[in-house]
Formats: sequence, structure tokens, C-alpha cells
Amino acid sequence: MIESAAGEAWRAMQALVMGGEGHNRLHQICQDVELTPAALKMLLVLSSGARPMRDLVSAFRFDPSYLTSVVDTLERRGLARRKPHPTDRRAKTVTVTDEGRLVVARAQELMAVPPVSFGVLSPAEHEQLFSLLQRVLDAEPDIPDALRPRPLTARSD
Repeated sequence: MIESAAGEAWRAMQALVMGGEGHNRLHQICQDVELTPAALKMLLVLSSGARPMRDLVSAFRFDPSYLTSVVDTLERRGLARRKPHPTDRRAKTVTVTDEGRLVVARAQELMAVPPVSFGVLSPAEHEQLFSLLQRVLDAEPDIPDALRPRPLTARSD
């Protein structure tokens, strides 16, 4: 198998997120906000706007009964609520509550702290890495706004 730089870069990003401190941090954030990883991701997606249940099933590729249980968890916590679909009487949409927005803000604050390993890069290299990753993210239209980084110009780093 011929290895490509793009493939190895992708593997490196996966390793950062799914292994080591990235993996541990996700579980710590979930523990801090008292949600499972699936419920946190659902809440982050919903923070970009209400979504019909059927769209959530398709987007997450969850079994409908599992998706219902995740939404049930968010509702019990007061973080989301089901509402009738505006044009389809048979369907329901899910929307984030004000309390859910507070949890999203807290999770995003925690997720914005880079792992210690980023310390091997200089500030200029951090900016370069961000710029490159931003170009890749711009080519991924299905990533919810709540998971996207903010532009550097809006930051006080």
C-alpha cells in the first residue's frame, strides 16, 4: 500500500482525537457536563437549530429507538425538547432549551483547551495549523456550526 501525506495527516488527526489526551478529554468533558458522548454531540448539533427527528436519525446513523433514548435523556435534563413539526403533523422536531445552550457553552469552553502536546508548536505554527485545518473544514459543509472553530480574528489568544 502506498502511503500518502493526506492519508497520514488524516491518521494523525484521528490519533489526536481518538487516542491519548484527546480521548481522555472527551470523556472528562462528558463527565463534567453529565452527558454521554452521543448526547453531547446531539446537543452540539441541535445548538445550530431545531432538527426533525428523522433528520437526526439520518445524520447520526443511529437506530431510531437509540436516537429516541438520547433525545429522552436530553429532555429529562431540560436541555432539549420535542416540538410538533411546523408542516408535518406526524413529525417532531427537537430544539435546544436555554439550559441546553448553557451546557453547550460550557462544553465548548472545555473543548477549546488544547492538549498539552500542542506545546511543542510555536504560536506561529499554531496559526499555520489552524489555517490549514480551517481550509479542510471549509470543504466539509455538513459539520455543524457548534463544532467549528471561531475565526482567529475574533479571538483574544
